[in-house]
Amino acid sequence: MKSGDILVEDSILNPTNRTRLVYPILYCYRHGLELAMKWVIAMFGQYADICSSDHLDHDLWTLWAACKKIIFAVCSDDDESNEALQAVQQIVKDFHDWDRIAMAFRYSDDKNGIGFKLPDYPIDLSNIRSVMQAVGRFFFGVEGQLEDIIASGDFDI
Repeated sequence: MKSGDILVEDSILNPTNRTRLVYPILYCYRHGLELAMKWVIAMFGQYADICSSDHLDHDLWTLWAACKKIIFAVCSDDDESNEALQAVQQIVKDFHDWDRIAMAFRYSDDKNGIGFKLPDYPIDLSNIRSVMQAVGRFFFGVEGQLEDIIASGDFDI
């Protein structure tokens, strides 16, 4: 996530770099999102019968489903209407829809030479940075909450 932030800052300070940096920025944020979810799965998956070795691919939607299962299992709260959860879920879905296999922001074509369909509208990089910083804080908070619940003994192992 931090790499995306640095690239956004450079694109603001040097506007001529914007067009060259937009895809690396999106890739960094997508990768940061993927790693945040894989971290939750690796650290807490055992509490929801989820094995991290089953989640080694780049499918953000599958990773999100595993994260939600962990959050609901440990927190004993399956409130799908939680505003933060819904916001992060939409962001995960957007990145998943844009780049289902973690290649569209890295390569212009797939392995068969077919171009990736990417958003055809301007992307507000300052806004995406703010949004992704909030997503990073969400996962930091999730980690802390899960650790606290498990450490407090309020969760049956």
